[in-house]
Amino acid sequence: MAHASSDTALDHHERTKFQLERLILFTDAVFAIAITLLVIEIRVPELHHATEADAMHGLLRLIPKFIGFFISFFVIAVYWVAHHRIFRFVRRLDNGLIWINLFFLLGIVLMPFTTAYQSEYSLLRTPWIVYSLNIIVVGLMQVRMQAYLRNRAHGLTLAHEHAHPDLDLYRPLSSPLVFLVSILVSFLLPPWTARMVPGIAFPLLGLLHSRRHRRLSTAYERLTHRPVAETQ
Repeated sequence: MAHASSDTALDHHERTKFQLERLILFTDAVFAIAITLLVIEIRVPELHHATEADAMHGLLRLIPKFIGFFISFFVIAVYWVAHHRIFRFVRRLDNGLIWINLFFLLGIVLMPFTTAYQSEYSLLRTPWIVYSLNIIVVGLMQVRMQAYLRNRAHGLTLAHEHAHPDLDLYRPLSSPLVFLVSILVSFLLPPWTARMVPGIAFPLLGLLHSRRHRRLSTAYERLTHRPVAETQ
């Protein structure tokens, strides 16, 4: 009887592990496709005359698209790293987490379109607002996901891990705030200046995040008597 009970528990553990791996693999695939689609929008310029001057002029016309590509590449990369970081705490799934993850990915798959839109019309306000709203939605869904994981009632993570600094809500909230500020800037100043806000804000926020993470890590270690592992 004890042997049968042990087999049942092991089978349940394997099913739970398999379901979690399926979700992570699906998520990784969506990220990979989205990040690849970004570069498809950058097409080789057509040259009316095969001269060095025309080739250089064609490249210069692509600068807004390359800027949009690099911004979105790193935004998507940061969200993939964040997803990887927080899902290492997940012990099991429920329908709530699955749907939150799907809505999170909905924002990710829209980014190639909103990136192309704001890159094509880089001097206009509306394309940047659409792009910023896209990133704000992704950021808020990440906040929702982390809050869901921290909720003891759901039992998806171990109790002592709820206070882990990698589940802190401050970091994912900062990105929506930065892009919200950029939208406000686009109404007060020439629209192209709004595109400078993330480039100025994120390096400064990176320093603040590092300091906060160290402080929370110290508090977590005192609370649990466990060292904070390096994020992989």
